[in-house]
This record gives sequence, structure tokens and C-alpha cells, in this order.
Amino acid sequence: MEFSKVNHSRHKVTEFDGSRLPIAEVKAILAEAVLAPSAHNIQPWHFAIVASDEKRAALSTAMHGKNAAQHEAAGATLVVYSDTDLTERVHDLVEIGADFLPEASKEMLLTRLPGMFDKFSPEELSDYLALNIGLVAQNIVLVATDKGLKTNMILGFDKVKAKEVLAIEERFRPELIITMGYSDTEGTASYRLPVNDITDVI
Repeated sequence: MEFSKVNHSRHKVTEFDGSRLPIAEVKAILAEAVLAPSAHNIQPWHFAIVASDEKRAALSTAMHGKNAAQHEAAGATLVVYSDTDLTERVHDLVEIGADFLPEASKEMLLTRLPGMFDKFSPEELSDYLALNIGLVAQNIVLVATDKGLKTNMILGFDKVKAKEVLAIEERFRPELIITMGYSDTEGTASYRLPVNDITDVI
């Protein structure tokens, strides 16, 4: 599917047919989505595919309003986390990419980035993580759309409770939830501000 068609056909859908997506299919979506741009290529994201009935039910208790119902009917629910320990992420990147990264790149990653991250204020860290998570989240829903799935991004949930019930490593902070699956509902396009009204040519 050409990008313009994918982009125009992606709409919020909150009603799914209940059929579960294979985990391999969700991982295939992630494998494409993580090609998203990332500041310093640090890729500070982590994902949880909530597949077990026990964990799906537990996550429902952290949802606000009607979000639990769409989560329960979704083919897959994906929790997108940010990695708050950026120095540890650098070491992960170098370790996992040991056979791929040039030595000069490894040295730069290990000597320059940790010092920069250590100087981040809490606000700078939050902004940095939010930028990166937004980029990969957008890629996830576009890839899923390209594969014929419907999606929705959920911000309405208790992050503290979600972290508790999913019990992912402490350094990972839940940022948003993406539901995806099959649905007869097409969704409708939301109003967008005209480009000429939100753009200055200077």
C-alpha cells in the first residue's frame, strides 16, 4: 500500500471483533516500526505484548472509562514503554550491536552519550523520551494499518497501576497503550487544521 493511502486510511477504531492476533504478527509489526527515527539512535523504547488472560484482565483494572472494553476485545494490546535509564540503554546498544557497530561508533556511544544524559534535568529527560516514543508509536499504527489492522492509541490509563500489574523491569516507564485488531468499523477522519493556517514561510 502506498504511504499516502496508508496515512489517509489510519483512523481511531475502538471496537474489535475479539479474534486474537498471533504474537509473531505483532512482533513483525514491531520489527518494522522500530525503524523509526531516534535521537542519537538511542532507541529508548521497550514493548510489552499483553497476551495472557491473566495479564489482560489485570491491565483492564488500570484502564479509564471505556478503554478496558476495547482492550479486552482487541486482537492484541501493546504497552509502549520508555527506558528511563539511558546510560544502561547505551550499554545495551553497544552489547547487542557488538558485531555490527564500528569501533569508532562504540567509543562515541560509551564516552559521549552517558555524560550528556547525566546532565539532563527531569524535564529534559521526559521531553527526550516523549519525542522518541511518539516517533515509534506513530510507526506502529501506520505499519499495522498497512497490514489491514485497525488501531487506537490510549493515554487514559493509570500508569502507576499498569506498571505494577505488568511487572516490567523498574527502569521502563509505561507511556501509552496501543490496541489493534480486526474490525468492521472503518473509523472516520478527524478534522485537521489547514496547513496554510499553521505554517509560516519566513
